Amino acid sequence: MKTPFPFILKSLFAAGLFLFSMTLHTGFAHSANPDFRQWMASMHRIDYPRHGCNSQASLLPRIRGMGGAVIPLAKNRFFIAWFPPGWEKQSRRRLVVTLHGNGGCAERMFTFWHRTAALHGYAIIAVQYAQEDENGRLSYDDSPALYALLEKTVNLLRRHCPLQGVTIILHGFSRGAARVYELAAMDRAPGGMRAFSAFIADSGAVFAEYRGRLSPYLERLGLDAYDGARFWLYCGGRDHEGRTCRGIEKISWFIRRHGAVVDAVYRHPPGGHGIFLTGGVHRRSKPLEALFSYINRLSP
Repeated sequence: MKTPFPFILKSLFAAGLFLFSMTLHTGFAHSANPDFRQWMASMHRIDYPRHGCNSQASLLPRIRGMGGAVIPLAKNRFFIAWFPPGWEKQSRRRLVVTLHGNGGCAERMFTFWHRTAALHGYAIIAVQYAQEDENGRLSYDDSPALYALLEKTVNLLRRHCPLQGVTIILHGFSRGAARVYELAAMDRAPGGMRAFSAFIADSGAVFAEYRGRLSPYLERLGLDAYDGARFWLYCGGRDHEGRTCRGIEKISWFIRRHGAVVDAVYRHPPGGHGIFLTGGVHRRSKPLEALFSYINRLSP
């Protein structure tokens, strides 16, 4: 007996409604929350009493008013997220993930990138990876723990924000720069995210922590450990009486030998510790112009 044609149409229509409903409930309808800023606002928390930045923590309550959010990762671990207005509509979008140095403050790195936003228009993610102990001393996550924080950060952003086709860059300052060389190898290792299009080391190599030697992790790397990972390195000529530039040159040779592509080693003879101290919106900075030009040329 033939099935009536209207019955088939009704069945197909009902099945379509069911699949559409399931798609909405399971999240397959969209690769990211269409209103990711609402998600950011819902996640915003500012209570991190032992993250070691009391002198700069006044920034955290102001982040919401700036259009950003402070998103928790773990106890006293969080990231500051800020996307420029209309960023999601740009044809070529860049997102910078930045790591603080010995000062231990994501707030400081966020401020450096945010106050120059008019020059570049990047989305900014500043990750906190240090905290104070009972005696007021700062302790820092090692590279494996820090990479786990980065994985959690990137996965949250990918789940809720429009990151398809976005160029993601990892920037580290000082101690954060010293961590970048290990983090880059972890990102390229089997099981790594391969999330970052380039790695920027700002005023730091690994040698200051290990009495002029490589870290044990770097000493064990194979010759293809970086697998074409791209680097842009900066040092100021007056930073630690030139020792930082010598360390940058030495680590540059090492990562090249292990499969990295070093697009530039930018030496700024009059510079001190940190590329963002060379200028900004109201004072021209050739190092910053070179950095932003480099980032703008990158692709995912």
